Amino acid sequence: MKFLRETGFLALSALFLLVELGCGDQYRPVANPIVSPGGQPQTTHFAWVVNYNANGDGSTTQIDVSGDTNTAVNAMGVGSIAEAFPVNSLALYVANSGDDTVSEYVPTLSGPVTTINLLPGSHPVALGTAQNSAMYVLNSGANSACPSTGSISVIKTATLSVTSTTCVGHNPTALAQSSSSGFVYVVNQGDGTVSVFNPAGPSGMGTVTGLGQNPVSATASVNGNWIFIVTQGDGTGPGTLDIIDASTAGGATTVAASVSLGVGPTISIIDPNLNRLYVANTGGNSVSVFDASNVNPSNSPAMPLLGTASVGTSPIGITPLANGSLFYVLNSGSNNVTVVSANSFSALTNVALPTGADPVFIASDPTSSKVYVADKGTSETTIIQTSNNTITQNIPAPTQVSGCTSSCALQQPMMIVTE
Repeated sequence: MKFLRETGFLALSALFLLVELGCGDQYRPVANPIVSPGGQPQTTHFAWVVNYNANGDGSTTQIDVSGDTNTAVNAMGVGSIAEAFPVNSLALYVANSGDDTVSEYVPTLSGPVTTINLLPGSHPVALGTAQNSAMYVLNSGANSACPSTGSISVIKTATLSVTSTTCVGHNPTALAQSSSSGFVYVVNQGDGTVSVFNPAGPSGMGTVTGLGQNPVSATASVNGNWIFIVTQGDGTGPGTLDIIDASTAGGATTVAASVSLGVGPTISIIDPNLNRLYVANTGGNSVSVFDASNVNPSNSPAMPLLGTASVGTSPIGITPLANGSLFYVLNSGSNNVTVVSANSFSALTNVALPTGADPVFIASDPTSSKVYVADKGTSETTIIQTSNNTITQNIPAPTQVSGCTSSCALQQPMMIVTE
Protein backbone atom coordinates (compact mmCIF):
# COMPACT_ATOMS: atom_id res chain seq x y z
CA MET A 1 0.00 0.00 0.00
CA LYS A 2 3.06 3.15 -0.69
CA PHE A 3 5.50 3.54 -3.36
CA LEU A 4 7.15 9.38 -5.28
CA ARG A 5 8.65 11.42 -7.58
CA GLU A 6 8.98 15.10 -7.99
CA THR A 7 7.22 16.67 -10.89
CA GLY A 8 4.70 19.43 -10.80
CA PHE A 9 1.00 19.19 -11.43
CA LEU A 10 1.52 20.25 -15.05
CA ALA A 11 4.02 17.45 -15.54
CA LEU A 12 1.49 15.00 -14.14
CA SER A 13 -1.14 16.23 -16.58
CA ALA A 14 1.30 15.85 -19.46
CA LEU A 15 2.19 12.34 -18.37
CA PHE A 16 -1.43 11.27 -18.27
CA LEU A 17 -2.01 12.80 -21.71
CA LEU A 18 0.90 10.83 -23.13
CA VAL A 19 -0.41 7.65 -21.52
CA GLU A 20 -3.85 8.24 -23.00
CA LEU A 21 -2.45 8.97 -26.48
CA GLY A 22 -0.12 6.00 -26.33
CA CYS A 23 -2.98 3.65 -25.56
CA GLY A 24 -4.81 4.62 -28.73
CA ASP A 25 -8.48 3.80 -28.30
CA GLN A 26 -9.35 4.97 -24.81
CA TYR A 27 -12.40 2.76 -24.38
CA ARG A 28 -11.77 -0.73 -23.08
CA PRO A 29 -14.63 -3.18 -23.43
CA VAL A 30 -15.79 -5.62 -20.77
CA ALA A 31 -13.37 -8.53 -20.52
CA ASN A 32 -14.72 -12.03 -19.99
CA PRO A 33 -13.34 -14.85 -18.01
CA ILE A 34 -9.67 -11.43 -10.98
CA VAL A 35 1.28 -4.08 3.72
CA SER A 36 1.50 -2.56 -2.61
CA PRO A 37 0.71 0.09 -5.13
CA GLY A 38 3.22 1.13 -7.72
CA GLY A 39 4.96 4.47 -7.99
CA GLN A 40 3.14 7.41 -9.50
CA PRO A 41 5.31 10.27 -10.84
CA GLN A 42 3.79 13.29 -9.13
CA THR A 43 4.17 15.68 -6.24
CA THR A 44 0.43 15.76 -5.64
CA HIS A 45 -0.58 12.75 -3.54
CA PHE A 46 -3.87 10.98 -3.00
CA ALA A 47 -5.56 8.37 -0.87
CA TRP A 48 -8.12 6.03 -2.42
CA VAL A 49 -10.78 4.50 -0.20
CA VAL A 50 -12.80 1.45 -1.24
CA ASN A 51 -16.40 1.68 -0.02
CA TYR A 52 -18.74 -1.29 0.40
CA ASN A 53 -22.41 -0.73 -0.48
CA ALA A 54 -24.99 -3.00 1.11
CA ASN A 55 -27.63 -1.84 -1.39
CA GLY A 56 -25.92 -1.61 -4.75
CA ASP A 57 -22.67 -0.69 -6.43
CA GLY A 58 -19.70 0.15 -4.24
CA SER A 59 -17.29 2.97 -4.95
CA THR A 60 -13.87 4.51 -4.49
CA THR A 61 -13.33 7.90 -2.88
CA GLN A 62 -10.27 9.92 -3.93
CA ILE A 63 -8.87 12.18 -1.19
CA ASP A 64 -6.30 14.89 -1.88
CA VAL A 65 -3.53 14.62 0.73
CA SER A 66 -2.62 18.30 0.94
CA GLY A 67 -6.17 19.62 1.03
CA ASP A 68 -7.97 16.85 2.96
CA THR A 69 -10.74 17.03 0.37
CA ASN A 70 -12.83 14.49 -1.49
CA THR A 71 -11.85 15.16 -5.10
CA ALA A 72 -13.65 12.29 -6.88
CA VAL A 73 -16.05 9.39 -6.39
CA ASN A 74 -16.07 6.51 -8.88
CA ALA A 75 -18.72 3.78 -9.01
CA MET A 76 -17.38 0.22 -8.85
CA GLY A 77 -19.23 -3.12 -8.87
CA VAL A 78 -21.41 -4.78 -6.25
CA GLY A 79 -19.67 -5.64 -2.98
CA SER A 80 -16.46 -3.64 -3.48
CA ILE A 81 -14.06 -4.87 -0.82
CA ALA A 82 -10.36 -4.65 -1.81
CA GLU A 83 -8.02 -2.68 -4.07
CA ALA A 84 -4.44 -2.68 -5.37
CA PHE A 85 -2.11 -1.05 -7.89
CA PRO A 86 0.22 -3.16 -10.02
CA VAL A 87 3.85 -2.14 -9.57
CA ASN A 88 4.69 1.17 -11.31
CA SER A 89 1.18 1.41 -12.69
CA LEU A 90 -1.34 4.23 -12.91
CA ALA A 91 -4.34 1.86 -12.93
CA LEU A 92 -6.26 0.88 -9.80
CA TYR A 93 -7.95 -2.54 -9.53
CA VAL A 94 -10.94 -3.13 -7.24
CA ALA A 95 -12.40 -6.53 -6.30
CA ASN A 96 -16.21 -6.66 -6.27
CA SER A 97 -17.30 -9.65 -4.20
CA GLY A 98 -21.02 -9.33 -4.91
CA ASP A 99 -21.05 -9.59 -8.71
CA ASP A 100 -17.87 -11.60 -9.42
CA THR A 101 -16.02 -8.78 -11.15
CA VAL A 102 -12.92 -6.63 -10.91
CA SER A 103 -13.07 -2.93 -11.80
CA GLU A 104 -10.06 -1.19 -13.39
CA TYR A 105 -9.57 2.50 -14.03
CA VAL A 106 -6.94 5.25 -14.01
CA PRO A 107 -7.49 7.54 -10.99
CA THR A 108 -7.36 11.34 -11.40
CA LEU A 109 -8.69 10.96 -14.97
CA SER A 110 -12.32 11.05 -16.03
CA GLY A 111 -11.93 8.01 -18.24
CA PRO A 112 -14.04 4.85 -18.22
CA VAL A 113 -14.08 2.11 -15.62
CA THR A 114 -13.43 -1.28 -17.19
CA THR A 115 -15.30 -4.28 -15.77
CA ILE A 116 -13.44 -7.60 -15.85
CA ASN A 117 -15.67 -10.63 -15.37
CA LEU A 118 -14.64 -13.61 -13.27
CA LEU A 119 -16.25 -17.04 -13.37
CA PRO A 120 -19.74 -16.95 -11.81
CA GLY A 121 -19.66 -17.78 -8.11
CA SER A 122 -16.03 -16.70 -7.66
CA HIS A 123 -16.73 -14.13 -4.92
CA PRO A 124 -13.38 -12.26 -5.01
CA VAL A 125 -12.14 -11.12 -1.61
CA ALA A 126 -8.54 -9.97 -2.11
CA LEU A 127 -6.06 -9.06 -4.82
CA GLY A 128 -2.44 -8.10 -5.15
CA THR A 129 0.74 -8.40 -7.17
CA ALA A 130 4.47 -7.72 -7.15
CA GLN A 131 4.49 -7.22 -10.94
CA ASN A 132 3.17 -4.72 -13.46
CA SER A 133 2.13 -7.35 -16.01
CA ALA A 134 -0.49 -9.22 -13.96
CA MET A 135 -2.97 -8.84 -11.11
CA TYR A 136 -3.82 -11.85 -8.95
CA VAL A 137 -7.31 -12.23 -7.49
CA LEU A 138 -8.36 -14.52 -4.66
CA ASN A 139 -11.80 -16.06 -5.00
CA SER A 140 -13.40 -17.52 -1.88
CA GLY A 141 -16.43 -18.99 -3.63
CA ALA A 142 -16.89 -22.07 -5.77
CA ASN A 143 -16.88 -21.67 -9.55
CA SER A 144 -16.87 -23.96 -12.57
CA ALA A 145 -13.06 -24.28 -12.53
CA CYS A 146 -12.90 -25.05 -8.79
CA PRO A 147 -16.29 -26.39 -7.61
CA SER A 148 -15.10 -27.50 -4.16
CA THR A 149 -12.38 -24.99 -3.20
CA GLY A 150 -11.36 -21.39 -3.61
CA SER A 151 -9.25 -20.22 -6.54
CA ILE A 152 -6.77 -17.66 -7.82
CA SER A 153 -7.44 -15.84 -11.09
CA VAL A 154 -4.79 -14.12 -13.20
CA ILE A 155 -5.60 -10.87 -14.99
CA LYS A 156 -3.13 -9.71 -17.64
CA THR A 157 -2.84 -5.94 -17.35
CA ALA A 158 -2.09 -5.50 -21.06
CA THR A 159 -5.38 -7.04 -22.16
CA LEU A 160 -7.52 -6.68 -19.00
CA SER A 161 -8.63 -10.26 -19.38
CA VAL A 162 -8.59 -13.32 -17.13
CA THR A 163 -6.06 -15.79 -18.50
CA SER A 164 -6.38 -18.58 -15.93
CA THR A 165 -8.21 -19.70 -12.80
CA THR A 166 -6.40 -22.22 -10.57
CA CYS A 167 -7.68 -24.05 -7.50
CA VAL A 168 -6.22 -23.30 -4.07
CA GLY A 169 -7.54 -24.22 -0.60
CA HIS A 170 -10.80 -23.44 1.15
CA ASN A 171 -11.77 -19.83 1.85
CA PRO A 172 -8.58 -18.06 0.74
CA THR A 173 -8.27 -14.62 2.35
CA ALA A 174 -4.75 -13.24 1.75
CA LEU A 175 -1.86 -13.51 -0.69
CA ALA A 176 1.72 -12.35 -1.15
CA GLN A 177 3.91 -12.63 -4.25
CA SER A 178 7.68 -12.98 -4.27
CA SER A 179 9.19 -10.32 -6.52
CA SER A 180 12.27 -12.52 -7.06
CA SER A 181 10.74 -15.88 -8.01
CA GLY A 182 7.19 -14.84 -8.90
CA PHE A 183 5.63 -17.51 -6.64
CA VAL A 184 2.30 -16.46 -5.13
CA TYR A 185 1.49 -17.62 -1.59
CA VAL A 186 -2.18 -17.96 -0.68
CA VAL A 187 -3.49 -18.19 2.89
CA ASN A 188 -6.51 -20.51 3.07
CA GLN A 189 -8.26 -19.81 6.37
CA GLY A 190 -10.94 -22.39 5.67
CA ASP A 191 -8.55 -25.33 6.01
CA GLY A 192 -5.50 -23.73 7.68
CA THR A 193 -3.13 -24.19 4.75
CA VAL A 194 -0.95 -22.08 2.47
CA SER A 195 -1.03 -22.82 -1.26
CA VAL A 196 1.81 -21.94 -3.63
CA PHE A 197 1.00 -20.85 -7.17
CA ASN A 198 3.66 -20.53 -9.88
CA PRO A 199 2.45 -18.21 -12.66
CA ALA A 200 5.19 -19.53 -14.94
CA GLY A 201 3.93 -23.11 -14.58
CA PRO A 202 3.22 -25.72 -13.61
CA SER A 203 -0.05 -24.17 -12.53
CA GLY A 204 0.07 -25.65 -9.03
CA MET A 205 3.07 -26.26 -6.80
CA GLY A 206 1.31 -27.77 -3.82
CA THR A 207 0.98 -26.80 -0.18
CA VAL A 208 3.54 -25.45 2.29
CA THR A 209 4.65 -28.11 4.77
CA GLY A 210 5.82 -27.58 8.35
CA LEU A 211 3.41 -24.69 8.78
CA GLY A 212 2.12 -23.53 12.18
CA GLN A 213 -1.50 -23.70 13.26
CA ASN A 214 -4.09 -21.29 11.83
CA PRO A 215 -2.24 -19.14 9.25
CA VAL A 216 -3.85 -15.72 8.82
CA SER A 217 -1.60 -13.46 6.75
CA ALA A 218 1.30 -13.46 4.28
CA THR A 219 3.90 -10.76 3.58
CA ALA A 220 6.87 -10.73 1.20
CA SER A 221 10.28 -9.35 2.10
CA VAL A 222 11.57 -6.27 0.30
CA ASN A 223 13.85 -8.32 -1.96
CA GLY A 224 11.23 -11.04 -2.49
CA ASN A 225 13.46 -13.83 -1.19
CA TRP A 226 11.37 -14.52 1.90
CA ILE A 227 7.69 -14.98 2.61
CA PHE A 228 6.50 -14.37 6.19
CA ILE A 229 3.40 -16.30 7.27
CA VAL A 230 1.68 -15.25 10.51
CA THR A 231 0.09 -18.21 12.31
CA GLN A 232 -2.18 -17.72 15.32
CA GLY A 233 -1.62 -21.05 17.04
CA ASP A 234 -4.40 -22.15 19.40
CA GLY A 235 -5.56 -18.58 20.02
CA THR A 236 -4.52 -18.48 23.67
CA GLY A 237 -0.75 -18.99 23.48
CA PRO A 238 1.85 -17.19 21.37
CA GLY A 239 1.62 -17.40 17.61
CA THR A 240 4.52 -17.93 15.24
CA LEU A 241 6.03 -16.31 12.19
CA ASP A 242 6.89 -18.99 9.67
CA ILE A 243 9.62 -18.03 7.18
CA ILE A 244 9.68 -19.55 3.68
CA ASP A 245 12.58 -19.33 1.24
CA ALA A 246 10.81 -18.09 -1.88
CA SER A 247 13.96 -17.48 -3.92
CA THR A 248 14.14 -21.02 -5.35
CA ALA A 249 11.69 -23.75 -6.23
CA GLY A 250 13.42 -26.07 -3.78
CA GLY A 251 12.46 -24.00 -0.74
CA ALA A 252 9.17 -22.66 -1.99
CA THR A 253 6.92 -25.14 -0.19
CA THR A 254 8.78 -25.72 3.09
CA VAL A 255 9.11 -23.62 6.24
CA ALA A 256 12.78 -22.75 6.65
CA ALA A 257 12.47 -21.36 10.17
CA SER A 258 9.99 -19.96 12.70
CA VAL A 259 10.15 -17.18 15.26
CA SER A 260 7.82 -16.56 18.19
CA LEU A 261 5.14 -13.86 18.18
CA GLY A 262 2.73 -12.51 20.77
CA VAL A 263 -0.76 -13.78 21.56
CA GLY A 264 -3.31 -13.91 18.75
CA PRO A 265 -1.34 -12.29 15.91
CA THR A 266 -3.47 -11.34 12.93
CA ILE A 267 -1.56 -9.27 10.41
CA SER A 268 1.93 -8.21 9.33
CA ILE A 269 3.27 -5.41 7.18
CA ILE A 270 6.70 -4.73 5.69
CA ASP A 271 8.36 -1.33 6.04
CA PRO A 272 10.41 -1.01 2.81
CA ASN A 273 12.24 2.08 4.02
CA LEU A 274 13.64 0.68 7.27
CA ASN A 275 13.38 -2.94 6.07
CA ARG A 276 11.40 -4.01 9.10
CA LEU A 277 8.49 -6.37 9.59
CA TYR A 278 5.71 -5.31 11.95
CA VAL A 279 3.27 -7.88 13.36
CA ALA A 280 0.08 -6.97 15.22
CA ASN A 281 -0.51 -9.29 18.19
CA THR A 282 -4.23 -8.68 18.48
CA GLY A 283 -4.76 -10.90 21.50
CA GLY A 284 -1.72 -9.53 23.32
CA ASN A 285 -2.26 -5.79 22.65
CA SER A 286 1.24 -5.40 21.23
CA VAL A 287 3.29 -5.09 18.05
CA SER A 288 6.41 -7.16 17.36
CA VAL A 289 9.11 -5.41 15.29
CA PHE A 290 11.66 -7.52 13.38
CA ASP A 291 14.80 -6.72 11.42
CA ALA A 292 13.77 -8.02 7.99
CA SER A 293 17.18 -7.18 6.51
CA ASN A 294 18.80 -9.93 8.55
CA VAL A 295 17.02 -13.22 7.78
CA ASN A 296 19.08 -16.39 8.20
CA PRO A 297 17.35 -19.72 8.93
CA SER A 298 20.61 -21.05 10.39
CA ASN A 299 20.61 -18.44 13.15
CA SER A 300 18.60 -18.51 16.35
CA PRO A 301 16.41 -16.59 16.05
CA ALA A 302 16.21 -16.67 12.27
CA MET A 303 15.22 -13.00 12.22
CA PRO A 304 16.16 -10.60 15.06
CA LEU A 305 13.39 -9.11 17.19
CA LEU A 306 14.15 -5.40 17.52
CA GLY A 307 11.47 -4.71 20.08
CA THR A 308 7.87 -5.10 21.20
CA ALA A 309 5.55 -2.12 21.51
CA SER A 310 2.61 -2.05 23.91
CA VAL A 311 -0.38 -0.45 22.17
CA GLY A 312 -4.15 -0.21 22.58
CA THR A 313 -6.70 -2.99 22.81
CA SER A 314 -6.95 -5.45 19.90
CA PRO A 315 -4.55 -3.96 17.32
CA ILE A 316 -5.57 -4.93 13.78
CA GLY A 317 -3.52 -2.64 11.53
CA ILE A 318 -0.13 -0.92 11.30
CA THR A 319 1.26 1.77 9.03
CA PRO A 320 4.87 3.01 9.27
CA LEU A 321 5.67 6.53 8.10
CA ALA A 322 7.93 6.71 5.07
CA ASN A 323 10.34 9.04 6.88
CA GLY A 324 11.11 6.30 9.43
CA SER A 325 10.18 8.32 12.51
CA LEU A 326 6.95 6.72 13.71
CA PHE A 327 4.50 3.92 13.12
CA TYR A 328 0.77 4.11 13.76
CA VAL A 329 -1.24 1.19 15.15
CA LEU A 330 -5.00 0.82 14.67
CA ASN A 331 -6.74 -0.61 17.74
CA SER A 332 -10.24 -1.96 17.12
CA GLY A 333 -10.97 -2.73 20.79
CA SER A 334 -10.05 0.66 22.23
CA ASN A 335 -11.27 2.56 19.15
CA ASN A 336 -8.08 4.59 18.78
CA VAL A 337 -4.72 4.85 17.05
CA THR A 338 -1.47 4.47 19.01
CA VAL A 339 1.48 6.56 17.82
CA VAL A 340 4.75 4.65 18.40
CA SER A 341 8.36 5.81 18.12
CA ALA A 342 10.25 3.84 15.48
CA ASN A 343 13.43 4.31 17.52
CA SER A 344 12.43 3.43 21.09
CA PHE A 345 9.25 1.44 20.28
CA SER A 346 7.49 3.35 23.06
CA ALA A 347 3.92 4.60 22.69
CA LEU A 348 3.93 8.41 22.45
CA THR A 349 0.21 9.14 22.40
CA ASN A 350 -3.21 7.76 21.45
CA VAL A 351 -5.56 9.43 18.97
CA ALA A 352 -9.20 8.76 19.80
CA LEU A 353 -11.43 7.90 16.85
CA PRO A 354 -15.07 8.99 16.55
CA THR A 355 -17.53 7.13 18.78
CA GLY A 356 -18.75 3.98 17.04
CA ALA A 357 -16.01 4.15 14.39
CA ASP A 358 -15.48 0.36 14.23
CA PRO A 359 -12.17 0.93 12.39
CA VAL A 360 -11.01 -1.71 9.91
CA PHE A 361 -7.98 -0.33 8.02
CA ILE A 362 -5.13 2.18 8.35
CA ALA A 363 -2.69 3.69 5.84
CA SER A 364 -0.24 6.61 5.62
CA ASP A 365 0.67 8.86 2.71
CA PRO A 366 4.13 8.95 1.05
CA THR A 367 4.99 12.37 2.52
CA SER A 368 4.51 11.11 6.10
CA SER A 369 2.12 14.02 6.75
CA LYS A 370 -1.19 12.15 7.03
CA VAL A 371 -2.60 8.88 8.34
CA TYR A 372 -5.96 7.56 7.11
CA VAL A 373 -8.36 5.29 8.98
CA ALA A 374 -11.34 3.51 7.43
CA ASP A 375 -14.20 3.74 9.95
CA LYS A 376 -16.74 1.13 8.94
CA GLY A 377 -19.13 1.93 11.79
CA THR A 378 -19.48 5.65 11.11
CA SER A 379 -19.04 5.39 7.32
CA GLU A 380 -16.19 7.89 7.40
CA THR A 381 -12.49 8.15 6.67
CA THR A 382 -10.63 9.77 9.56
CA ILE A 383 -7.57 11.86 8.63
CA ILE A 384 -4.84 12.29 11.25
CA GLN A 385 -2.21 15.00 10.81
CA THR A 386 1.12 13.54 11.90
CA SER A 387 2.76 16.87 12.82
CA ASN A 388 0.57 17.15 15.91
CA ASN A 389 -1.42 13.89 15.85
CA THR A 390 -4.79 15.58 15.66
CA ILE A 391 -7.77 14.73 13.47
CA THR A 392 -8.19 17.21 10.62
CA GLN A 393 -11.21 15.71 8.87
CA ASN A 394 -13.76 12.89 8.99
CA ILE A 395 -14.76 12.50 5.35
CA PRO A 396 -18.09 10.69 4.83
CA ALA A 397 -18.43 7.85 2.33
CA PRO A 398 -20.83 8.22 -0.61
CA THR A 399 -24.52 7.49 -0.14
CA GLN A 400 -25.80 3.97 -0.78
CA VAL A 401 -28.40 5.32 -3.20
CA SER A 402 -27.00 7.63 -5.85
CA GLY A 403 -28.55 11.10 -5.77
CA CYS A 404 -29.97 10.76 -2.27
CA THR A 405 -30.03 14.15 -0.52
CA SER A 406 -31.86 13.61 2.79
CA SER A 407 -31.45 10.99 5.55
CA CYS A 408 -29.17 8.97 3.32
CA ALA A 409 -27.57 5.72 4.39
CA LEU A 410 -23.86 5.77 3.59
CA GLN A 411 -21.50 3.16 2.19
CA GLN A 412 -18.80 1.66 4.42
CA PRO A 413 -15.04 2.33 3.97
CA MET A 414 -13.14 -0.96 3.86
CA MET A 415 -9.59 -0.36 2.59
CA ILE A 416 -7.22 2.50 1.73
CA VAL A 417 -4.21 2.81 -0.59
CA THR A 418 -2.08 5.93 -1.00
CA GLU A 419 0.24 7.34 -3.65
